[in-house]
Amino acid sequence: MNVIKNTLKRILPPIFRQAYRKIQYKIFGFEATFKGMNTSDIFDKIYNDGIWGKDEFGRSTSGSGSHSFDVVKPYVEAVKTEIKTLSCATIVDLGCGDFNVGKNFIDNCTKYVACDISKIILEQNQQIYQYENLEFNQINLAEDELPKGDLAFVRQVLQHLSNREIKKFVDYLNEVKPYKYLLVTEGLPFEKGFKPNIDKPSGSDTRFLLGSGIELHKDPFLLKYKSKNIICQVNKKMVGANGIIRSTLYEII
Repeated sequence: MNVIKNTLKRILPPIFRQAYRKIQYKIFGFEATFKGMNTSDIFDKIYNDGIWGKDEFGRSTSGSGSHSFDVVKPYVEAVKTEIKTLSCATIVDLGCGDFNVGKNFIDNCTKYVACDISKIILEQNQQIYQYENLEFNQINLAEDELPKGDLAFVRQVLQHLSNREIKKFVDYLNEVKPYKYLLVTEGLPFEKGFKPNIDKPSGSDTRFLLGSGIELHKDPFLLKYKSKNIICQVNKKMVGANGIIRSTLYEII
């Protein structure tokens, strides 16, 4: 079966590969491991089982997107420039994961609020990272009141959530406007003309398996913004195909 799948990936044109992924999804389902679980339990399981990987000490990580030098370095450099340019005193990290990326910005702000839905990864972080201007909060970004700040990061988080949860998050942003700026980082297919925002259940996988990715200002989410600017973009091999990891800075209306 794996030989057939790999052969089809090689010989099918991109448009047919995308169709093949959708057929797989419809026949075999998606995120079956987490069926019937709430979102908090899903991400606790991901970190408890080390689904995205573990470090040399056996601690769960947030995966290659938070540890690959070629992905993290340009992102950190670009974000530090923006923090300085925008004079951001309070930063809110929505989905901080193992904090391997967020730790780089502690010295660039007055207050850093690192949030995640998983109590397991937060407890791990609290043992490792202790700074006077840093606090960790357990937050479900689709359900809870969000901490206010000048700039919020949502870095490769939304790709793991269902459209229903993302829509609730965006509706909150549009109504409450807790941030001046929102920096969204997502993995996207390299192919032009892909369909964004295809729905999926919440879980460890992403829409890249479906030839899709999250673009927050498009249907069905429709984030309201004054301006948007791509501040960082790197090529990355994802799920057997080429993709990009794009960081888009939105100035919120």
